Amino acid sequence: MAINIVPDTDMRLQWLDLWHDHIDTVPRMFNHTVKYFGDRPANKYMENEEWKEIDYNTWAEISREIAEGLLSLGVEIGDNIVIISPTCVEWGWADIGIELAGGCTTTIFPTLSNEDIKFILNHSAVKYVFAGNKELADKVKSLAADTPTVQGIICLKNDCDGNDATIINLNKLKEMGLELRKKDPGLYQTRVDSIKSSDAATTIYTSGTTGKLKAARYSHGELTGGIWRCLRNQAMGNAEFNTLDMAFSVMPLAHVMERTYFFFCMITVGACLGYGRGPAFLLQDMQALKPTAMVVVPRMLDRVLKGLTQVFTATPEGAKLWKWALEVGDRMIDARMSPENTFDASIDPLEELTGELKEEYAKAKAMVFDKVHAALGGRFRCLASGGAALLPELHRPFLGMGFYVPNGYGLTETLCGVGVGRANALKVSWNAPIAPGLEWRQEEDGELLLKGVGIIKEYYNDPEANAESFTEDGFFRTGDIVEFDENGIFHVVDRKKAILVMDTGKNVAPAKVEALIMKEIRIDQVLIVGDGKKYLTALICPNWDEMMAMLDRQGIEYDKSKLRYELVNGMNVCVEVGEDLAANPLVHEMVARVVENANAELADFEKIKKFTILPRKFLQSRDEMTATSKTKSRVILKNFADEIDKMYLE
Repeated sequence: MAINIVPDTDMRLQWLDLWHDHIDTVPRMFNHTVKYFGDRPANKYMENEEWKEIDYNTWAEISREIAEGLLSLGVEIGDNIVIISPTCVEWGWADIGIELAGGCTTTIFPTLSNEDIKFILNHSAVKYVFAGNKELADKVKSLAADTPTVQGIICLKNDCDGNDATIINLNKLKEMGLELRKKDPGLYQTRVDSIKSSDAATTIYTSGTTGKLKAARYSHGELTGGIWRCLRNQAMGNAEFNTLDMAFSVMPLAHVMERTYFFFCMITVGACLGYGRGPAFLLQDMQALKPTAMVVVPRMLDRVLKGLTQVFTATPEGAKLWKWALEVGDRMIDARMSPENTFDASIDPLEELTGELKEEYAKAKAMVFDKVHAALGGRFRCLASGGAALLPELHRPFLGMGFYVPNGYGLTETLCGVGVGRANALKVSWNAPIAPGLEWRQEEDGELLLKGVGIIKEYYNDPEANAESFTEDGFFRTGDIVEFDENGIFHVVDRKKAILVMDTGKNVAPAKVEALIMKEIRIDQVLIVGDGKKYLTALICPNWDEMMAMLDRQGIEYDKSKLRYELVNGMNVCVEVGEDLAANPLVHEMVARVVENANAELADFEKIKKFTILPRKFLQSRDEMTATSKTKSRVILKNFADEIDKMYLE
């Protein structure tokens, strides 16, 4: 039973439903793809400074050897096996290998603190750990005294030879698997066949913005149901992924959105998964991989847009052309808008536009938009955004340039795809109707409650969290305040716990205010403060690399000995400057102008009355950011309490 590429939406939906009826474990999902698309490209990645491509048959053999290696170590169905590694092709091989062996893949962001790593290893009673490199392997080993269930560490990179019996590399594990195959050739298939829909498939820990890690554990049936939900929702919008797609991985595979959409959904349809070398090589890797789809967060889109703006506006002529082209793209969206405020992104704009606007758009496309597409590899048709609010000011430019940018919503506890913008009825900065297979309702305060396919029914080993997060009739409390339009399309207003209640009784959604500040290319981070206060204030950290470039162009000196750099999301950036630079009049003038522009779009009670320019970024190393770049407001408020207090002195 293969999922054929067919033009008719109803046929696509029938095939997906048939798939869902028969595929209820990850091994069945993977082996189904191997059976029908075994000769199709499966992985493309860099090895020894050269791009290498393997097909699904080859991937299946690699992961089978890993699975048999785990069986030789005595891994049983349901055993928790951790992967702690940066995103790489070996991550995917290990994940499928664990699933084929009947293990439960438990993910850890490699940037988590030792305390968080110990918590996860102990909470899930992990037996074996796949570590991305020797440094991470040694890190896990150093925690051995406090993690008694861990029996061994497998290093994903084969240049890690291991230094004793507790650390082996991937090649050694695969050799152990081949030895087991010789001794007991039928054991592997017996194990795969014995895995049930109800068996545990994966455990994903929340990123911990509230300070406590919670475990979302999915069975095989829940995971494959979530895959069906995501793919069916896209098909309902006249969009599909298939064997011709190249999905480009830029986010951590430990993140639920990347792993669901980039990994599992793309495997299901036989697409090729492309692995880059990190943010520093983003554009070069796009040229090599020529991807068609990518999962991004709004912050990443923001950086791409700002980078494109810098390139095109380097000259007065270029700046004029860039501004004109974006305005044309904006008018294209408005011209194609339906009475329901949606438009069809599955159709080439030039097929629907007429008259002068069609001529202008064709010109803007040839002179600007085609160059943007070429810079990103030339084949992109889907930039799936999620993880945070996607404001119109960021969404519209990419839509105007001809990209399909579905705005998605989901949580660790819901997989992803609860509501992902449908191509044929896209609403700017909104999500979509609730996806198929889900029940939902709203509390009086607007909080969204969910249950159904791909939604956890309880947290793993956490009765306290279960009591707080689930209703008596089994609905999961998302913690998100949402708004629906008359057609059932929704979007998130803000996190329920993030809503600021001022002493005037007014409620403020800080995400809206923060996003308006972040529109400026030279602003990197912002936190709005005001809970229980008379007015709002802001902690603002400029993009210091950009600010220094601006001051350097004007010959303005500052104390370079105070600069501190750190690797953030794979890029070496300035994370701290001296007080002299933070207090520079030009910096203050720029930030004040940004705040003034934001205030112009806000109601009086939402306006920022005072702000403080911080000399350093919010950092994950200081526990101020999660592994997925979300701010931990409770930590930031504590760390910058003195700065905040000064803004409220009368």
